[in-house]
Amino acid sequence: MLRLLVIFLILPIYMFAQDTTTIKIFGDKIYESDANKQANIIIYNYEEIQALKPKDIYDLLEKIPGIDIKKYDFKNTTINIGGYVGDKAGLNNVVMINGRKITNPDMANPDLSFLSVDNIDRIEVYIGGGAVLFGDRATGGAINIVTKKPVRNSVNIKMKGGSYGTYDSYIEGVLASENYSFIINGNKFGTQGYRDNSEFYAGTINTEFSYFTDRFEITLDGKYSDQKYGLPGPLTESEINQYGRKYTKKPNDGGHDYNWSTGLKISYDTIKYGKIILDGEYRERYRDYYLWGSNSEDNLTAKLFSPQYQFIIKSKNYENTLQVGAELESYKLKTHSSWSSNDIERNIISYYFNDYIKFHDLFFNIGYRYADLNDDYNNGSSKDMSSSAYNIILGYNINSNNTIYIKTDKSFRFPTTDEINEFGGLNTSITKQETYSYEIGYKAFYKKYSFGTTLLRQLSNDEIFTNPTGVPAYNTNFDTEKTILNIDGQFDDKKLLVKVSYNFIDSKLTEDGYDNKDVPLVSKHNVKSTIGYRLKNGLGFYYYFSYYSSFYQGNDYKNEAKKMDGYGLSDLKLEFVKKNYELFIKVNNIFNKKYNDYVYYTSYNGEANYYPSPTRNLLGGITVKF
Repeated sequence: MLRLLVIFLILPIYMFAQDTTTIKIFGDKIYESDANKQANIIIYNYEEIQALKPKDIYDLLEKIPGIDIKKYDFKNTTINIGGYVGDKAGLNNVVMINGRKITNPDMANPDLSFLSVDNIDRIEVYIGGGAVLFGDRATGGAINIVTKKPVRNSVNIKMKGGSYGTYDSYIEGVLASENYSFIINGNKFGTQGYRDNSEFYAGTINTEFSYFTDRFEITLDGKYSDQKYGLPGPLTESEINQYGRKYTKKPNDGGHDYNWSTGLKISYDTIKYGKIILDGEYRERYRDYYLWGSNSEDNLTAKLFSPQYQFIIKSKNYENTLQVGAELESYKLKTHSSWSSNDIERNIISYYFNDYIKFHDLFFNIGYRYADLNDDYNNGSSKDMSSSAYNIILGYNINSNNTIYIKTDKSFRFPTTDEINEFGGLNTSITKQETYSYEIGYKAFYKKYSFGTTLLRQLSNDEIFTNPTGVPAYNTNFDTEKTILNIDGQFDDKKLLVKVSYNFIDSKLTEDGYDNKDVPLVSKHNVKSTIGYRLKNGLGFYYYFSYYSSFYQGNDYKNEAKKMDGYGLSDLKLEFVKKNYELFIKVNNIFNKKYNDYVYYTSYNGEANYYPSPTRNLLGGITVKF
């Protein structure tokens, strides 16, 4: 039964996209043309992504303001938006490809290593609570990766190579006509990795076929990836001093994964009575790995179905965009290891509506979602829970270039299957996490300049943590509060490019016994900047800098252990671009900084466990277009 709340919500946005016509973003949930009237959103388009020349998608996300990437190794990476506790940060945001969730029901972070950067058309990042639009886990934000859409017949070939035996080859073919399009691309990636036993090898194939008319569109797509990798594990300080940063004490740990998916999307615009969108996907994940002396394997099957209805009214001084939809998620997870075997079935059904209203220069949003979860386990036990989300936004367009807004939001996160079904059995005490947000922001856009600032306050009831004592269970709920300030600015006159962002995150535990302690693995201060200069002859020079201030080690909830020093990283790139080909060389970490962006504390022996990050390394490549 839907329990309706009436609330107002507005969202303005910070975006870098150049063309803001009628493109839909975040899986048909927001119009890009209304982007400056939608919350704290950042969009990187294809040209900007290519200019960055990232090593992989995680390297690309690391350059985006408001995102912090923590890497255990090449395979396991956590995306942190909004200052959530480090080891579970990736469980507090939603990751999508073309508007479809790739979030897993267990604690496995969404794996983006199978997707080639060269297949990305744009990246959309929503910062702050967004469960009304994106559902379970969108407490910190949401990321949508939009893959290329066929435009004209073409063939693209790209080759990259660099340090640690890295190679990356990509080939793409496109057929396009007035009413249909077809794209197929393949990618082969390999690296020996910075550390011993940190190799990673992957092959991927992506296809998409679309047929469309003025009012009707049908798209069928498929993805496949195959990965083999090593897992080098952590090192103590004494082990690093004795054996070096590249050493591993786990030379046999590693695994073999493969994933495949197929999706179908149909949309029909009645013109007079609104638009209907039906979107579904089926995907499977297989993993076989050896870790900490045990063989494990699992098989995940996911079925997703998202029907949506849109009705739009536009006149000279009035606009109204109403969206009503449902999301049905069904997961079956079979796991087997040396110590246990489990079969888990999870079903989540959600209903939502979102209404954007604009009258003259005043605008606001109303949004609400209700979600119901049901878990069934092979031992006959089950766990059910439900939650709701809302948003209220009120904003004012001062003029065509300046917007102010205020926003309040409630979002939620259900515990993962691993957090409920622990080693000792069903965790009966753990419950859902609910987060309340309050935000105020200002955005300004000019031809060459853009500027944005937001101040966000988040209060989380029962945020889900790893229990530092392990008693009574391995996962528990703590209350937290966060104060976040984001400042972003850009100047771009097609020759000189300057981007600067500053993020302040004060993330505190407010639970009894941990009052006012800093949340581990969260840096309070973060600066990111890009300076580039492009000549008419095709030469371009770019300097990238990022800084993260000191942070407490993972698991150190009482802030008793040694605090890790902050660090700054610099990258330098030289490129030469012509119409049909492109060359580049990039030096990452040019000052050879030795740093560890993931460290965790072991309370029983007081030792820190480090995952050393790469020192100075090179990447170069060539692109040829036909």
